[in-house]
Amino acid sequence: MQKNLIQIKRLKLGNYLYILPALLVVTLVMLVPLIYTLVSSLFKVNIYNNQWDFAGLKNFQSIFSDSIFVLSIRNTITWTIGSVVFQFLIGFLIANVLNMDCIRGKSGLRIALMVPWVLPGVVSALVWQWMYHSDFGIINQVLKDIGVISQSVGWLSSADTAMMAAIIINVWKMSPFVILMTEAALKNVSDDQKEAAVIDGANSLQVFWHVKLPAIAPTCNTIILLLTIWTMNAFTFIYVLTEGGPAHMTEILSLYIYRTYFKSYNLGKASAASTVLFAFTAIVALLYNKFVIGRDQER
Repeated sequence: MQKNLIQIKRLKLGNYLYILPALLVVTLVMLVPLIYTLVSSLFKVNIYNNQWDFAGLKNFQSIFSDSIFVLSIRNTITWTIGSVVFQFLIGFLIANVLNMDCIRGKSGLRIALMVPWVLPGVVSALVWQWMYHSDFGIINQVLKDIGVISQSVGWLSSADTAMMAAIIINVWKMSPFVILMTEAALKNVSDDQKEAAVIDGANSLQVFWHVKLPAIAPTCNTIILLLTIWTMNAFTFIYVLTEGGPAHMTEILSLYIYRTYFKSYNLGKASAASTVLFAFTAIVALLYNKFVIGRDQER
């Protein structure tokens, strides 16, 4: 008996040794920077002579009294909700259309739809920046030709349209990810369940609502969570397109952090803003996991 216990303990130790390299990588890549950020948020740091003066919560008081930081929180919420809602809805709809038997040329359509996702973010942003140009952009030209607008619109230079323009690009970029994941989930739905529903008299809509949708719900929940986390921490599109302008109307938290550290060289304040962004993202992820994903797992 004692010999068996020793063998079990050795086996468990061996299992831990297998995952040890991965744990070390995670610790170095994620945990160390996180701890460094949390610690530096409590100090006033002079990056020129590396002098650290304990400031407590003064950095947090400073950012929350900054109207631009408060605006960046609002912009982040608008950017995240607007992007994720339309990314998922458009991707989900296209995936279900591609899953229909009547659709021909699916392979070519899939390749074409995946192009935005595989393109580098900077390249995509620069192309759209040109398309949005008020003088020679193709978007203004097309809208003029079909009579939607009578004069050119400064999509990226107007406070009323800049955020919407950035959200459109983000939706275009990430919808293919939703298509890919959703279509893969639809292909795994049991044919027996669909056939049984049809035999019981269910129409196509009822089969989708009562058979397909419950089967792919866990995948959809995961997609929404991933999109939310990625969008809240996004940086490339907004930076390339507007750099947070005009008048900070597209400045999201990641851009505020970048500007605070790399433009103002204020490590403590930037770390405090990073901590707020991390806490905000973690809270959203935990709540979503508890009330949405956790509820589905209990069913």
